[in-house]
Amino acid sequence: MSSDLVALVRRRPDVHAVADGMIAMGEPLELRGGEPEATRLYDAEGRLLVSIEGAVQVEVQGEIGRLLGAEFAARVAVPVWWVDVRAVADLPEATRVARRFADSLVHWLGGTVYPDGTIEPPALSWKASDPAGDTSAGAAFHDGVIGG
Repeated sequence: MSSDLVALVRRRPDVHAVADGMIAMGEPLELRGGEPEATRLYDAEGRLLVSIEGAVQVEVQGEIGRLLGAEFAARVAVPVWWVDVRAVADLPEATRVARRFADSLVHWLGGTVYPDGTIEPPALSWKASDPAGDTSAGAAFHDGVIGG
């Protein structure tokens, strides 16, 4: 059985770019697959560690609630991109790699990872601004709701 995570991110994710970044930063991984099939991450010995399904945009709040629970869904503003990240269960390293991948998506795109539900604001760029004129990192995060 696998260990599943869900990354809910604010912008359409580039799964290959994030995986390539992890590899560039020293993760001994091999990237295979991708559109239209799942992207897969293998260790240096050729063992499958993580499978990443294609991102799906969710525009209905009720879908998040139905699948992840109403309490969690109440903290997530739609639309978001839903990315399933599955770690192979019999390799402890797989869970670490899956978590790092999901956390990296959230770091770069804003969002949250389920089941933890730790919420981070969307990544800001030079274009980001707050209606009140506050461009600090906290400006994109209001009332505990992502992007709200």
